Amino acid sequence: MTTTRKPGAERREEIARAVLRIVGEHGLTELTTAAVAAEIGVSSGALFRHVASRDEMLEEAVRHAEERIEATFPDPSLPPLDRLLGLARNRVRLFTEEPGLAWLLLSEQAFLTMPARAVYRLRSLAERSGSYLLDALRDGVEEGAVRDDIEPEALLVIVKGAIHALVPMRGVHKGAARAADRVLSALRLLLSPTATKPKRR
Repeated sequence: MTTTRKPGAERREEIARAVLRIVGEHGLTELTTAAVAAEIGVSSGALFRHVASRDEMLEEAVRHAEERIEATFPDPSLPPLDRLLGLARNRVRLFTEEPGLAWLLLSEQAFLTMPARAVYRLRSLAERSGSYLLDALRDGVEEGAVRDDIEPEALLVIVKGAIHALVPMRGVHKGAARAADRVLSALRLLLSPTATKPKRR
């Protein structure tokens, strides 16, 4: 197998993306060093010049996930509902582009089988996302943009459930963005204070 030798950082990024493609399309059981080597077009020996083990490959995938997830947080100066729904829309778009990220961040199997350091980083990502959404809900209540008859912590469960429902674990469908627009429009109505007003008879 003849390949072009690439800089270490570039090759490690390729490895991370290959890991996520394999996991996203076939599941964790298909993730082997041979499969990753074949995915990026190198020999197993060449692969091991950049990563020492399967665990290290998974840690590279988490590093890649951290960078991609970081880019999905909207500007914190936006209105609360725009922040909340923007984050949801960005996540669905990202998971459509990289289905392996959905498995990595939303699958219980990931947390049970990943190396301990990777799990810690994944949990930190999940906690940051939850805090961001909860802050947006609390700010929305304070500003009158979000209904105040249900506590923000309870609304957070609904919001996270809606996001997760839009993201199948494997092979996110190409119509996800369109479905997300409809669901998130409904979610905006549900969160709005107008949802609590009684209808006129």
